[in-house]
Amino acid sequence: MKKIIIIFTLIFIILSGCTNQVGGDHFFNQIDKLEKAIAQPEWSKVTSQAEELKQMFEEDKWKIQLIGDEDEYEGLDESISNLIAAAKEEDSINTRLELATVKSIFEGIYSL
Repeated sequence: MKKIIIIFTLIFIILSGCTNQVGGDHFFNQIDKLEKAIAQPEWSKVTSQAEELKQMFEEDKWKIQLIGDEDEYEGLDESISNLIAAAKEEDSINTRLELATVKSIFEGIYSL
């Protein structure tokens, strides 16, 4: 009887842990900051936060390479670079599009 209770408890713990994203909270927090900065177009702030996102990506690139495929992390690198370029040009439409692309790629990488 105890074995059955232990097995059901373990299964419950495992399944409840599978409902959320695996990680990447620091990336999603940075993306949220960028979305707020774009809403109030302070372009120097948007550019610096986008460059900070690029630095975060470079630091954790090896982790992303382990959990994502080659197309995802290469596309992510390209989209972050496009995001920085759009922010420097103060182009709100392209900045929002690239940020949405970056967010989508991160969600694809960090979802189960």
